[in-house]
Amino acid sequence: MSREAALENSPQEIAVAGLVAGSAFLGAMWLDNKLSSWQFNDLKLVGQAFTTRSPIWQAQGLAGHFGFSVVMAYLYARVVYPRLPGPGWLRGIMFLQIENAILYPATIVADKVHAGIRSGQVPPMTNMNIFKGQVVRHIAFGATLGLLLNRKK
Repeated sequence: MSREAALENSPQEIAVAGLVAGSAFLGAMWLDNKLSSWQFNDLKLVGQAFTTRSPIWQAQGLAGHFGFSVVMAYLYARVVYPRLPGPGWLRGIMFLQIENAILYPATIVADKVHAGIRSGQVPPMTNMNIFKGQVVRHIAFGATLGLLLNRKK
């Protein structure tokens, strides 16, 4: 597929791809938590940023996760895709690993101010095992996003 073809995805296709890729991320989270001794719930991370009250944090977690997934899909399709080499699945993985590398240093601040981390309901993120899980989850998101948005029409 040509670089220009990615720009042909409709807004609806991009939004759906973002939602599906966000679901792939959650699937990877579930599997990672089943296989790993380090349990980490990204929905708690997003949802408990300001409150640990249930069911508010669950609604905030889902809305924040899927909203961010759609934003990342738009950014990938309209800005990033034409600038990265390789097939779509690889471009998606590279994009999400770049995003992970840029945002992960913010965990130093999050560990100090995040409501869920302060209450002990979310483990501190400045942990190599949690970082490894994030890498795997971002691979699932990026590969899914790249495959969905770069199919030949």
